[in-house]
Amino acid sequence: MIVVYNRLFWLFVLVITALILVMCYLYLAMRRSLQRESQSLAFSHLAILGLETERRRISRELHDTVLPLVADPAVSALIRSISMELNSPDFTRLSLKDSLAGLCSQCNSRTEIECVCSIEEDPGFAGLSAESQLHLYRMVQEAFTNIEKHSRANRVSLVARSYNRGTAKNILICVSDDGIGLQNSKENDAAGLGMRSMRQRAAIIGARLDFISESGNGLMVRTEIPPSHSRANSEAAG
Repeated sequence: MIVVYNRLFWLFVLVITALILVMCYLYLAMRRSLQRESQSLAFSHLAILGLETERRRISRELHDTVLPLVADPAVSALIRSISMELNSPDFTRLSLKDSLAGLCSQCNSRTEIECVCSIEEDPGFAGLSAESQLHLYRMVQEAFTNIEKHSRANRVSLVARSYNRGTAKNILICVSDDGIGLQNSKENDAAGLGMRSMRQRAAIIGARLDFISESGNGLMVRTEIPPSHSRANSEAAG
């Protein structure tokens, strides 16, 4: 009987030891995965900051160096428009709400696509840092660019509002069109580069980004910002 108990005891010890080793392995694997994710996010952040710096530099070069040399009014207007698109809005003077509405107006003026803009009076943008507002602005700008170049849409709508999820107040921004939606094509590969940039920006600000599409029934780009990230970004800016 003692021999049986000893065998059971050592078997129990072996099982517990194996479980501990497995748990240690899983913990280390999860820790390495989180470190890789953190490093990837930090790299994306630096890459996008570099992109914004380059955008501003090119915008200044176009405005200060190229524009004065152009005599044709149509070409001057085009260069001025490109310079404005490359440059980032000054959110100390112009609110994110007005900047997003401006994207809709620009879409109406330069294309035959009808753009409908519906932005709530106070969707909660004031709780976001200037950097987070810039990322959201660029995401919506990229959505409009993809629509103009690839969607073959006749109508696009921009909706921004806040809504309650339980006791929390989230910010929701949706850009949708009535175009061809996501399809396997060379055009879709080109659009995918912009979508990848949008995903990176969403990850940086802690937003949830969804691309909702059925072939031939348009595309909705849905961005949701939880209040915890809004407050965190606001405090970081302060």
